[in-house]
Amino acid sequence: MAEYLSASATLDDIAHSEAYKKTQETLSQAGQKTSAALTTVGTAITRRLGDMRNSATFKSFEDKMGNLKYKVVGPRGNGDVVSSPTDTTPTQENPPF
Repeated sequence: MAEYLSASATLDDIAHSEAYKKTQETLSQAGQKTSAALTTVGTAITRRLGDMRNSATFKSFEDKMGNLKYKVVGPRGNGDVVSSPTDTTPTQENPPF
């Protein structure tokens, strides 16, 4: 039991030491600055992706991909599944996409 009290007192001493307080404060500030930096980067990426999605090049690419999808899967509409009466289970030779 004496070892427990000794260890507890040592941890308490460490938690109240000047070095511990400075380290805790420094790490807290670093975490806040890192969080702010990542938020800024995320916002910039989101804005750039939005700008890119609204560009003429992307619209052209999107139209071409839409046309290709129509040629591959046909007029299924908005995700409606068209199934063949003879093929109800997807296989390796006939994947579900």
